[in-house]
Formats: sequence, structure tokens, C-alpha cells
Amino acid sequence: MNFIMIYSTCTSEDEATHITKILLDKNLIACGNIIPKILSIFKWDSKISSESECAILLKTIEENFDGISALIKENHSYEMPCIVSFPINNIDKDFGEWIKKITKKSVPINE
Repeated sequence: MNFIMIYSTCTSEDEATHITKILLDKNLIACGNIIPKILSIFKWDSKISSESECAILLKTIEENFDGISALIKENHSYEMPCIVSFPINNIDKDFGEWIKKITKKSVPINE
């Protein structure tokens, strides 16, 4: 089983909280951390833009990535939200067991 951390950005804490709670309710993640204020500078439509956003870090297992990505897209206000994952190479055994316990009983996305 491979553990991953998923990073995404949202327009607000409310949007990040909403998405995180949906993912928790479906047991697709064990935990989400919301970082309330970040400044994002990016290129969109050939222009450099900047926006105040918040970030979410989601702890889960690799097999849940596609379901998490789909649910983020369904509940996100952006046309193309940032959804990327990073492998977790080392993890405390007890913390890993907790993530496995929560995410192994994930609810199908359609419910």
C-alpha cells in the first residue's frame, strides 16, 4: 500500500472545508489540513495573475487518488483546480495504520 499526500488550492476556507468534509465522509482521506492564506502567482490566458487562496493537504492512499480528484472537481469553483499528489516515502507505523484503517472502508463515489 502506498501512502500519498494530495495538494490542492481553493478560493476560500469555506470551499476547502466543504471539499475536505466530503472526502472525509466518504473515507477517501484520513485527514485534511487547511492552510488558510497563501498567495498564488500564475499564468492564465497568457497573463500573469495573482490570487489569495488557501491550500489543502490531504493524507490518503494512492488507490484513492482518482476518486478524490473527481470529487474535488465536482465541488470546486475553479475551471481547472490544482490536484497533485506526492508519494510519502517514510511514515510513522502507527500513523500509517490509522490512515489505512480510515481509507480502507471508502464509500463508492456515486453514493
